[in-house]
Amino acid sequence: MNTRTTPVLPPTEAAPPTLLPLNPIGQAGRDGDELDMQSPKKPSGEPGNGSADTAHIIPMDTLEPQRWANGRGWTREIHREPAADAPETVAWRLSLADIEDTGPFSPFPGMERHLLSAAPVPLQLSIDGVVHDLRYTQIVTFGGTAEVATTAVHGMARALNLMVRSGIRGSLDLLGGDAQSSVSAAFATALVVLDGIVALDGRRLERFDTILPGTEGTCLTLQGATVARVRVETSAPDAAPAPA
Repeated sequence: MNTRTTPVLPPTEAAPPTLLPLNPIGQAGRDGDELDMQSPKKPSGEPGNGSADTAHIIPMDTLEPQRWANGRGWTREIHREPAADAPETVAWRLSLADIEDTGPFSPFPGMERHLLSAAPVPLQLSIDGVVHDLRYTQIVTFGGTAEVATTAVHGMARALNLMVRSGIRGSLDLLGGDAQSSVSAAFATALVVLDGIVALDGRRLERFDTILPGTEGTCLTLQGATVARVRVETSAPDAAPAPA
């Protein structure tokens, strides 16, 4: 299979996150984080109001943990989106992984991966032989065929994982501080609460709750908060088959 190779980007520094603008803006694998990527699945969590116009909230406590096959961790799938040109495959997938021990990641040909360290304990990864020591909120990006393994875990590590199919543009970055703004799907595909006080239209959210913004703007308020922003552009995916 011909796979687009993605260079490993060095972890982003855990610098102060970007402030939101104040003006309105439009089968488990070896590591167990790898669930069946071929069968489309409805979004996890609350169903929201059923409208694509308004934001959909996925509470962390509604996500079902699934034990890894190797017994070294757990995965909670947040959301998966079918590919527009091939509904039986997945265009992108967002999940939380709790990592308890060292071990290899499963390969995913035809995918690109973005991983954010989401717990205060350090997480050490080896990616194609290069060791990366990830601190809280640091992000690393690598190709689905990279040889990746957790080489050191100090306590219970947690990672936010975004996987996107080759040809689809995906990214993870950070928002934070004290701000209030109107957010829509044009601003973010998903927003995951990492810490601090976060409210959506006055509803207080808990840590690791996820917002899927709608086409209409919704008031987001941050107070001393850090939020992971997921952006996925699915307008021009390629025709790579689903990973086995």
